[in-house]
Amino acid sequence: MNRTPVLSLLAAATAIALSSGAFAQNSSRTPQASSGSVPAAVSPFAPNATITQAFDTVAGIPPCPVGWTCTNASTPVGSANWFQGNPAVFNSQAGATNSYIGANFNSVAGAGTISNWLISPVVQFGTGSELRFWSRVGVAPVAYADRLEIRSSTGGTNTGGTNVSTGDFSTLLGTINPTLGIATGTCAAPAGPPNAGGYPTDWCEYLITNVQGIPATGSGRIAFRYFVTNGGTGANSNYIGIDTFSFVEGSVGPVSTFTAVTPPGNITLTRALPATTSTSALVFNVTGAGGALTCSTASAGYTVAPVPLNLAVGVPGTVTVTHTGSAVGSFPGIVTCAGPVGSTGGPFVYNYTTNVTAAAAPIIPVPSMNTWGAFLLLSGMALFGAFAVRRFS
Repeated sequence: MNRTPVLSLLAAATAIALSSGAFAQNSSRTPQASSGSVPAAVSPFAPNATITQAFDTVAGIPPCPVGWTCTNASTPVGSANWFQGNPAVFNSQAGATNSYIGANFNSVAGAGTISNWLISPVVQFGTGSELRFWSRVGVAPVAYADRLEIRSSTGGTNTGGTNVSTGDFSTLLGTINPTLGIATGTCAAPAGPPNAGGYPTDWCEYLITNVQGIPATGSGRIAFRYFVTNGGTGANSNYIGIDTFSFVEGSVGPVSTFTAVTPPGNITLTRALPATTSTSALVFNVTGAGGALTCSTASAGYTVAPVPLNLAVGVPGTVTVTHTGSAVGSFPGIVTCAGPVGSTGGPFVYNYTTNVTAAAAPIIPVPSMNTWGAFLLLSGMALFGAFAVRRFS
């Protein structure tokens, strides 16, 4: 029996099935006709942008632009992550018709919470920083609600590992369709931060600045979080697109540089009961710009104040470390002091030991003798002497 034709037919069927399955993964839940809008020939990036992304190529496993991080924390995770835009749903904002990045209801399997992250490379924050990007959902009428959060991190790319956690991205800069409404959202002109209402069904440009929470110093990342509760086969989630990302780093002012007048190291306090507290002074300076130094401790019996210590340039500031307790013994502790993100100097680590000793045994005082007491004593001795002379002579 010749099995070659059978195998060939099976291979062809498999290829067709995989192809149609792959297409379904980047489609919308409802039939769509492309918006028909012709993409702009050139991406309208922000003037003076230092980082730009046109999303011309979204490839790899999982698919992601080069230098970016794509993390799907949906539960249960679905068959799709972020993907190259599908012009059968709608065309890109600029460039080739598929030159955008998309995410859809297949981010989660079945009905569940979608938390699908698209994270930028490291950017430098500064005064005047601005983020610009374009986004939209499928054509009206909207049948399933979508939502997009824009967040920033001054740390790494950790998203917390669950579908409700945000990890390093604790700063929320804005949300498109925060209440998961199905009405078509409006688009502000000129561009501004996301406004209340639904998700626009045409490409809309958004602008986010320091006013919305982009830090004025330091470095970090920008994240887009496709975040939809009851998504997948549930009541919400369909298909979103993002295009023409640009970030202006802004200008960085003088950096606060902290120095410790009291060098870090080992500090020993001694105290004898009944005293219940012992203190230590830590002195710091700041140069370049004023700033807040925060000292903290989790060690039993130790406290620090003030928190934070606001330092002016050239004016030393003092943090008081206090150990409180009425027990005898040796009590270790650690105090750590550090400036805000973007500052230099530190962290400063102080290892404390407080030795508490028992109170000394009381000393019984000898009563003092005043003048009359001395006179009476001498008089008594004189009389006793006179008596003795007469008695024994």
